[in-house]
Amino acid sequence: MKVRLTVKAKIVHLTKVKRRLLETEYWNFQRFLHGERDVPLYSAYKQQGRRRYKKVNPGKEYPLPIRKDLIRIERRDTKIAKYWARIPVKGRRGGVWVAIKPHRPIEPDMEICETLLLRKNGEWWLHIVVQKEVKEPKPNPHRIITIDIGDRNVAAKVELVDGEVQKPKFYGRGVRGIRRHYDWLRRRLGEKKLLKVIKRIGRKEHRKVDDLLHKISRDIVNRAKESGATIVIGDLKGIRKKNRGKTLNRIVNRMPYHRLTQYIRYKAEWEGIPVLMIPEYNSSRICHRCGEEGKRVSQGLFKCLNCGLEYNACLLYTSDAADELDGV
Repeated sequence: MKVRLTVKAKIVHLTKVKRRLLETEYWNFQRFLHGERDVPLYSAYKQQGRRRYKKVNPGKEYPLPIRKDLIRIERRDTKIAKYWARIPVKGRRGGVWVAIKPHRPIEPDMEICETLLLRKNGEWWLHIVVQKEVKEPKPNPHRIITIDIGDRNVAAKVELVDGEVQKPKFYGRGVRGIRRHYDWLRRRLGEKKLLKVIKRIGRKEHRKVDDLLHKISRDIVNRAKESGATIVIGDLKGIRKKNRGKTLNRIVNRMPYHRLTQYIRYKAEWEGIPVLMIPEYNSSRICHRCGEEGKRVSQGLFKCLNCGLEYNACLLYTSDAADELDGV
């Protein structure tokens, strides 16, 4: 099967002429999207703009889409950069060759798909969508890594290897600290009516949390690749619809469940690692030995009132995942 991911590449060492050509093409594309039709713009960008952006919000900037047959990426290993990209522009035969610095290597077996040119904080970036062929992953019921996503710890990882449960590993407690700090900061800035600063620190908070989520997902996927395990994630679909009160609703709504799940899935798919989603409903209350409802003595301890079994609450979900995979 074919899998895709996006390589983020910063455009570096732009000359004045190349910068002017890129800026002219980019801003002419924005003018075209916002209603001006008679603008000097590469014709393929007009077609892509109509196809990609059906509705356009006034004053908003949109990435310039470059078709896969028009973008060209080469590895040259020069002193300036290892990778170069050719971007077509109006009035310049052969386009503009620019040096790029991708966040990961672009391998020869990767097929280049559509690319986006965008501007971020005064810098130019290419978001290059690449794809490659990988073998269809097959779930392994004897080697499982289960991921339980929560609030206090963003993710709890438990490994089941040939019937033996490994010690749980907890990730992302720092996310809670980051959010508490920025919540406090927003309250103080709100008292001073500094709305622009509040917006700016919100972006900074998002970047910090995002960086942690990427590191967590990479560690999980690397471990699954090393052990040949199947990754099982608890499906929390619909969790935000339940009314738990103002405080609990705020906590649940800010859980980075979707983002972390997506990061794990696309990284795992790229490595050919199977990822399954299993509903978590009642998994934290039902004893896997006798099937009766038990009690959470504490956040991390489960006790069955029927058979007396006690164990780490993370293991409840792991046992459910093993039972589910036996039928796959």
